[in-house]
Formats: sequence, structure tokens, C-alpha cells
Amino acid sequence: MNKKVLFVLMLSLSVTPLFAKNTDLSELEKAYNQYAKDKGKKPGPASGKIEELAVEPPKSRTIDTSPKTLSTEDSRHVTFHMKSANRHFSRKNYDKAIEEVNSVFERDPSSSGAHFMYAVILGRRKDYKSAWYHINIAKEKDSGNKKIDDFITKLKTVSSQPDYPEWVSGVYNGIQSDASDRTFDLIEKLLQDECSQNITSIQTTEYKSEGTNNSGVEITFKARDQFNPDKIVLALRKVNPAGAGVKNTSNNNLEMRLSFRELSAEKTTAKPINIINDFINDLTEQFPEVAISNTDEGEPQNGIQDIVYEISVREFSTLNQFFRKISPYATKYVLQNMELAYLPGSESTIWKAKVKVSYKVKD
Repeated sequence: MNKKVLFVLMLSLSVTPLFAKNTDLSELEKAYNQYAKDKGKKPGPASGKIEELAVEPPKSRTIDTSPKTLSTEDSRHVTFHMKSANRHFSRKNYDKAIEEVNSVFERDPSSSGAHFMYAVILGRRKDYKSAWYHINIAKEKDSGNKKIDDFITKLKTVSSQPDYPEWVSGVYNGIQSDASDRTFDLIEKLLQDECSQNITSIQTTEYKSEGTNNSGVEITFKARDQFNPDKIVLALRKVNPAGAGVKNTSNNNLEMRLSFRELSAEKTTAKPINIINDFINDLTEQFPEVAISNTDEGEPQNGIQDIVYEISVREFSTLNQFFRKISPYATKYVLQNMELAYLPGSESTIWKAKVKVSYKVKD
């Protein structure tokens, strides 16, 4: 018997609306409008309620593990901006070189050459922590490069190599500043692995401190079909050496405890933000594939304002990038729940997430 799934692209605007401007919901909105048209109904606005659809919830999703290659257009973009970066670098115009390197990252975030150049610039500017982050990525992508090895040798003379990785291999979102960043990076990495194919729901708890500047979080994975919890645990332990312990496994559920070294439960350096809705409106213009609405907005307390968002997105990597833009202004962001669902009128799957953000606001 079919279960009912309430798929909401944009929730009811009885709560404070985020979309003061018209926001392009891209494929999500187009898919629903086509679905409504095919059913002989008048398509409704994306900002209203979308009716209940009787569908069988997905039991799994397709994971593409084939090697990623750049398109011809992206390759030209990368080549052009790397040549420009090299020109600026040779003239010691490092600010311009960084601009060009960031343009490379837009199309190829794993570019070894771009990370190497960034590391050298940061080393010369004595930002050794960031330099280690970029050179470690360059080393992983181009392990036989003598120039990279020589730079690492020089960097060790002025800064100790971090004992704990500040990034998750295969995820290129920048240095993690707190438990929120690392949790989302770990989830993104896991969802790239075939062992996660049957995961249909993920929940996390609030982050907790574990001694000086260490933290942890409890995370629950659920499946509607059989899945292999041992492979999930192994995948997480491989990229989170501080710890990934099992609390319970039962009824296609896996409850775990992830420990993070040298990452706090809450960010103390968050920057204050006042007009949050305008900020989110501007952010959605950068991420048209994200459909978002706030469902619960509390009153600011002690300089912190909590807002719960409901979001629909095709790929978790997009959700992660979206919240990395929010991260500098939040003491934390928590994935309260995320479920796999069908895009209306298609067999394509999406994630429906509920995320609580604790913004730093002025007292």
C-alpha cells in the first residue's frame, strides 16, 4: 500500500517569507509545473503549498562513482584563469593571483596547480594553517610533484604539519571552522560512496563539547531496505580519524557517535548579521537549485537567533556549499532531519532537509 509523502518546494507563507524577490527555483519549480500541466491542473506558484502526492517513497538512489572529467568549456576556463594567475603571481600581485585561482576553483575545486599556488601565497603571507590546507590537497592530487614536496619541506621549517586533517578528502569547501562544517563535509563524503545507496534518512543531534576544543555529534542513518552498517562505519572512520563509534544498530537503523579533534561545538568567531532575510534572498540567487523557507524563527537571546529552515535540493553537496556561505555568520548549524523523496512527476530523487541555524546577531 502506497504511503503518502508531502513534498513541499516552498512551504506556506504563514511564516515570515524569505522571498522578497522572485527567486528562480530552477528544475524543482519547472518539474512541478510540468507535473501539474500533465495532470490537467493549473500550476501554482512556487511560494504556495504543493498538494499531497501519493507515491511510494524511494528505497534507494543512484550514485555516480565514475571518474569526474571537466567539460571542454570548463577546461578552457581553467586554462585561461591559471595562465592569468601565473602572470600575476610572477609579478607578485598576489591579490589578483588569488582572484584568478578562485575562478579556477569555480570549475575545478580539486585543481592541484591552483591549490599549490594558493599554498605558496599563503605561506609567504605567514598564514600557515591555510597553507597546510591547500598544500595537502595539492599533494593528494599530484603526489609525485617535486615542487610540492620541496614546498612542504620548507613549510615544515616554520610551521608544524597538522596532526589532524582540516578537510575531508574529496570535499573542497575550505578549512572547517567548527563541528558543523565537519559534520556536513563528512555526510557529503559518505553520500558519494556506494555503501550509502539505501540511506533514506539522516538525523543529527546538537553538537557537544568533548574536552578542550574537541567536540562530537550523534548521527542516525535509516533505510527503507536492508543496508550494510559495517561499510558505513568503515567509510566514516576512514575520513574521520578522531572517531566514529557505533551506538546501536536495529531495524535498518544505524546510530553513531562522531568525534572531532580541534573543532569546537560552537564557533566563537561568528560575525554578527542583522538583516538575515535579505542575506538569504541574495544567497538563493547564487544557488537557484535550492528551494528554502523558514518554518520557525525564535527571538534573539544573548546575541543568538535560531531559525529553522526547510530545504529541497537535488544533491547534498549543493546543500553543503549553501551552508558554508552561512557558516561565517552562525555559531552552528544542525541537520535536524533529512529524507529522500521523489521530485514530483519524475523518478528523480531529491533531499528534503530541516536545518537549524544559530545566527550571531548584534545585542
